[in-house]
Amino acid sequence: MKSFVRSHLNFTFYIILASLVLLCLFAASAQSLSTQLSRIYLLSVAGYFGGGLFLVNLLLLPSRWSAMSRWLAPLVAWIWLNYLVIDYATFRLYGFHVNWLVVEMMVTNPNGVGVPTFLLIAVGLGTMGLGALVIYLNRLSSYTPKKLRFVISGLLIFLIPAIASNTVIHIWANHYDREEITSIDSLFPLYYPVSSHRNGPRISAMWPTVFPAKSGERLDVGRTKSGSVQYPLEPLVCVSQKSPPSILVLVLESWQADSLRPEIMPNLCQFASTATRFDQHLSGGSTTVPGLFSLLFGLHSSYYDRFKGTPKSNPSLFTETLHDQGYRSRVFTSSYLERFSLRSLFFSRVAPVDYFYSKNDRVVVDNYIASMSSADRSHSPRFDFMFLTSSHSPYLYPPEYSRFSPLPMVEGGYALNKFADSTPYKNDYHNSLYYSDALLKVVFDTLKSGRFENTWIIVTGDHAEEFNENGLGYWGHGSNFTRWQTQTPLVVKSPGQTVGAVESRLSLHQDVVPTLMADALGCRSPTEHYANGANLFRLPEGRGTVLSSYFTKAYWIDGVIIESLSGRKYAWDDMKEKKSLGSVKCIKQVMAQETHFLH
Repeated sequence: MKSFVRSHLNFTFYIILASLVLLCLFAASAQSLSTQLSRIYLLSVAGYFGGGLFLVNLLLLPSRWSAMSRWLAPLVAWIWLNYLVIDYATFRLYGFHVNWLVVEMMVTNPNGVGVPTFLLIAVGLGTMGLGALVIYLNRLSSYTPKKLRFVISGLLIFLIPAIASNTVIHIWANHYDREEITSIDSLFPLYYPVSSHRNGPRISAMWPTVFPAKSGERLDVGRTKSGSVQYPLEPLVCVSQKSPPSILVLVLESWQADSLRPEIMPNLCQFASTATRFDQHLSGGSTTVPGLFSLLFGLHSSYYDRFKGTPKSNPSLFTETLHDQGYRSRVFTSSYLERFSLRSLFFSRVAPVDYFYSKNDRVVVDNYIASMSSADRSHSPRFDFMFLTSSHSPYLYPPEYSRFSPLPMVEGGYALNKFADSTPYKNDYHNSLYYSDALLKVVFDTLKSGRFENTWIIVTGDHAEEFNENGLGYWGHGSNFTRWQTQTPLVVKSPGQTVGAVESRLSLHQDVVPTLMADALGCRSPTEHYANGANLFRLPEGRGTVLSSYFTKAYWIDGVIIESLSGRKYAWDDMKEKKSLGSVKCIKQVMAQETHFLH
């Protein structure tokens, strides 16, 4: 048994070593190794992958004891090394990491995705070469020279401080937007370093010299490396209007499109009767981060991973343009936007005095009303962003707004029975929206006393909320990409609009920024220079989009959802209806949009 353990340990060492050699190819794309700490962090990535591979091989150790299963560890190693090679080729070609959809398209229609025959042959030869390498390493592992034992022991000992360094450095860098560190994250596949926003200051307090409590600065990097961000493609040409309009963006958390009904949200429905209502509107995903990113950047949510690593260098072009044109920007939120680099990406120009955060939606609205009081009588344009979260589970509202009943006996009781009756849970949710609607009325009434006639008002949600409408036991959000989790209302009122309209063509969160940039901020640059969307009042036909969740994404093509990680395909409006891959041409067009701002 001892010999089996020793042999498996040797094999693990060889595979870790081979993996690190391949990962060096990814590391070669790093652009910001300007400090000693960034170099240490890049080296610590070896601990992340080495530790993961060690744990996987530890789980495979029992397979070594039987001749019937001894092939399992080498097979897993061969698949892993092939994955790294294919991912590197994909990353170099497209600027993003490989997923199941790319693999499926290469297998089913390689010419359709632009993969030449000679490259397929090269991949086949490389696969066989890696197979031969794994077989050789497996045989080599049965013998361990004494010198090699010290090397293996040293590597395993190195993994522990490497993992610890990786964790500590990234927690600090993520909190303080240190792009010399965080810009490295997107280079590696399956790389999810630890982030803990509240512990960043603690690390700085413990080691202030090494980890100063200081926000990072914009990186001065070239655009020659593969996959680097170039946003916008060309400098924008914008001409401020003589009487620039104010802009108010109102976002409701977890807002399902079917909930915009008079009995649930009477005030907003009345407001929508003199605005433009978009009846087939998609968020950028089924969770908050992709939803807000697509809304405030005008880009597909799949860009977020690249931008979150460089929030200082690549902030929202929309909010930057507002600043350049003299807008005073204010944020009113009951969602904690410090996490995930959201405040840095969206609102880096917002002064601390203009950033209002409270867990209570009523307090948030009161702060907005106070900002509109007599103390602010200037006629300079405003940009206000309000994010209300009462409609997020566990659905908060005062007792007097309990309009719908019965209510659930146990909060979140559907966790015990995923096919439970949704009525009480949906009633609870609708009560929270009924309360949010009352708060929106206060906002609208306040606006009417001053700036209403010259203000763009955008009302939407970050994503939707499911109550098992698919009949497959899904609740909440972030678990699929059907309409119940991705379709949210969008109501747009332009300055002076008095007649309502309804738009039934597909609209996207990505369309809001191009609309405001052109029609409110006077930007004459082509939309494709800074966004993936289109003008909401000139929507194209036959379009596709990208939807993202916590760790995966999907493509929406002609009402079909194609998940990139799992390969699942289903109808957007009925998850039980399975669908085929569809038009490769349409998917390629959306994939091209995903790399449009990567060079």
